[in-house]
Amino acid sequence: MEQYATVAELRRLDGLGELDLFPDETLAEARAFAVEAVEDYTGGAWTTQAPPPVAIRWAVRTIARQWCVDLHSRIPDRATAVTTEFGQTTLAQAGGPWRPTSLPEVNAVLNRWRSRAPFG
Repeated sequence: MEQYATVAELRRLDGLGELDLFPDETLAEARAFAVEAVEDYTGGAWTTQAPPPVAIRWAVRTIARQWCVDLHSRIPDRATAVTTEFGQTTLAQAGGPWRPTSLPEVNAVLNRWRSRAPFG
């Protein structure tokens, strides 16, 4: 998994610098989640002999960052509505066919590198 992103690279991302909030184990778990998501969706797996492209490495780091930030967020990633003491708010929800994440830029990269049909 080091060929996709290292814990040190994740630690340098915006908001992940605090060791108390995001210990190295959490960053490693986030990286594992992101690598699995990317490999499952694209249908490809990269090795140290054939390293992942820069765009795929960026997508893994971005998904891992979102996973970590969502651990401490009050609104879940794919929430459709939020109810508070002030009422209910309906949220736009990214997702659906050809959109594996709620991040449009990441979806574009993953679709560009996808090697199989978007169904099944």
